[in-house]
Amino acid sequence: MYKEQLKNIYFKALNKVKADSLIKDNLFLEGDTLNIVNNKYPLGDTGKVFVFGVGKAALAMAQECEEILGDKIAGGFVVSSSVAYLSYTKHFTSTHPLVSDRSIEAAEIMLSEVSKLKEDDLFVFLLSGGASAMIEKPVSGLTLDDFTKISSALLTSGIDIKALNTVRKAISQIKGGKLADSIKAKGEVLVLSDVIGDDLNTIGSAPMYNGNFVHHIIGNNEIALSEAAEFIKEDVEKVEIVTTTLDATSEDAAKIIENKIKKYDIEYDSFCLLFGGETTTIVNGDGNGYGGRNQELALRLLLSGCVQKNISLLVAGSDGIDGRSDATGAFVDPEIYEKIKQNKLNPKTYLDNSDSNTFFKLLGYDFVTGITGTNVMDFIIILKK
Repeated sequence: MYKEQLKNIYFKALNKVKADSLIKDNLFLEGDTLNIVNNKYPLGDTGKVFVFGVGKAALAMAQECEEILGDKIAGGFVVSSSVAYLSYTKHFTSTHPLVSDRSIEAAEIMLSEVSKLKEDDLFVFLLSGGASAMIEKPVSGLTLDDFTKISSALLTSGIDIKALNTVRKAISQIKGGKLADSIKAKGEVLVLSDVIGDDLNTIGSAPMYNGNFVHHIIGNNEIALSEAAEFIKEDVEKVEIVTTTLDATSEDAAKIIENKIKKYDIEYDSFCLLFGGETTTIVNGDGNGYGGRNQELALRLLLSGCVQKNISLLVAGSDGIDGRSDATGAFVDPEIYEKIKQNKLNPKTYLDNSDSNTFFKLLGYDFVTGITGTNVMDFIIILKK
């Protein structure tokens, strides 16, 4: 019962920021005029537009663009981590979260394709989280091996996404607006935000952000959680979006959430608390554990004892991926404690070894969605009913 209710809330939030609805709301044709958010572009004699994109949601966004624009697409290049085919643009499957030879190949093709655009051409660029790893060209003198070592160390260090992307930009020929420097054409960038505060300097390490092209945030955590709040408000006494900018270690985030649960548990017979953002974690143990920041946070909340009676929770990423695992998050409800006893598990051991996914999977409490095709950071849903 608990899991199904939490899933319904999660998918209501997620579907609001899926590519099909986001692109339909922000890109459409009126005769031979292309509308991009609030701007109109007469397509003229050629009637064509180029589509480029990179990131976890780039493929799904490009597929929707093809549904809308069809043969008005003159070409383009889209990079994602999925295996797929596009009818009017080239698609390239790269890697995430680590940079690889595929990332460098993708960057070289992207640079070549955008450099071919003429001044009177028009393009749409689709940017979402994950772009930092999917296209990359290290600065001169830095080998892929050097770059990979730096990236790996950063990813397991516990630093936040802004600091991570600052370093990435400094050692890249793509990031920090450097890709945009190669473009002569006119165009706009549609952005799905996966960072705290929707900072355009940070999303995807800002490959197109050089001051020459308008960027539009078309999807973010706030839009998603607002939809979830609207969905559940009739079923509980109180709904609150506590924050969409949770930016803390998993340990500190657990304390913040625990205190909020305790306060609301006293004041309300039923409630739904929604948190959005992105926590950080440091990999402990021998490095062979499975899981990520969401499952670790769920495990910390389990250990805090704040889940009891008719309180349940789900901590999950919007992209379908949580660290080194096939899950995107985990559930905690009052029934889990009896299952822990039955299976003779020690949750603290799994936490100390950064092995949260193994723990939740053994109990059937891991949450697996597969790749969602979007990414607006993480959702933390607390439900008392």
